[in-house]
Amino acid sequence: MPVWLNDLGIVSALGIGHQQTIDSLNSQPSNTLTATDELAFCGRATYVGMVKTLPLSATLRTYSLIDDAVAQIKPTLEQFNIADQRIAVVIGTSTASIHEGERARIQLKQAGRWPQKYSYNDQTLVAPAHYIAKQLNATGPCYSISTACSSSSKAMISARALLLADLADVVICGGVDSLCQLTVNGFDSLSSISDAVCQPFSLTRSGINIGEGAALFVMSKKRNQGSAVAFMGGGESSDAHHISAPAPDGSGAEQAMRAALSDANLTAEAIDYINAHGTATEQNDAMESLAINRIFGNNTPVSSSKHLSGHTLGAAGAIEAGICWLSLIKNDCLTTLPFNNGEQDSALDEIALLTSSFIKPLKYCLSNSFAFGGNNVSVILGLIDEQL
Repeated sequence: MPVWLNDLGIVSALGIGHQQTIDSLNSQPSNTLTATDELAFCGRATYVGMVKTLPLSATLRTYSLIDDAVAQIKPTLEQFNIADQRIAVVIGTSTASIHEGERARIQLKQAGRWPQKYSYNDQTLVAPAHYIAKQLNATGPCYSISTACSSSSKAMISARALLLADLADVVICGGVDSLCQLTVNGFDSLSSISDAVCQPFSLTRSGINIGEGAALFVMSKKRNQGSAVAFMGGGESSDAHHISAPAPDGSGAEQAMRAALSDANLTAEAIDYINAHGTATEQNDAMESLAINRIFGNNTPVSSSKHLSGHTLGAAGAIEAGICWLSLIKNDCLTTLPFNNGEQDSALDEIALLTSSFIKPLKYCLSNSFAFGGNNVSVILGLIDEQL
């Protein structure tokens, strides 16, 4: 049974809100990512998907990202006129406000005391969900999901479960993550950070760029009178191949995509666009192209948006589902989807990778999110008649 994604609040390196995000997708600017030497321990410059309205010196940037997203969806939520106890919150995150702790420890070492407004509670993984619930006076079920890069996709599937179990009438679901030293240096220790802007599926790909952002959906069984996209279904798998590397045969990714198609009662041929996980690491792109090829051949347009947004980790699933949502909603505006502008790696299994602007009316989009430990999620969004 589909449920409805009635509105989207989105903020990332692409911009704040629908129009800025669409404009960046359309124009494909080369400067959405920012080079900084403030995060890597070795002091070298790395490209990150930083929200430019928030300098790295800003405190509690996770909450600022949430504020930007909440402001966008608040009018739609108010239209529902739902009792507070029937509004749930499910949020995916992998870092919460860890950057606050990183800076607090520096002050402790230098000044012998913690910052005056520092609170360890801001670093707990449930903190973003609690913050959103407080901002919206939501008193229904409230929790966070943290499965690394698949967190917010899982939050969307979990939100639908709450609705179908009649535990809520509306669920605010999505994800948020902010830049911090932990993730930049953690991925750097795995030799996964690119020194340049990442190039998913390209011959010269050399790793990822860490990003930040937030995407929040207003999900309900009832369709709002305004614009709405159906959450058609989701598929999950766990290949448990390795703590940080995906199964090289793509079996886990394939299982998640097939499960999503089955859940949505759709065939592979029905999907108009795939937003790939597309991290631009050697192993991810190889296994994902293999899995996509086995299901879709080279017939379905595929691209990754991470060369524009960076890899936003716990927020990635929701932000990239948000890109699909915008592409579906703005069909009549001929939105151009993100494309890869590098030379495609011919050693990869053949997929219909977008290498130029793509303009086509869309009905169904699939978005992939794959995480550490082989935690794989695929979600499908679509435009359907309400009676279906």
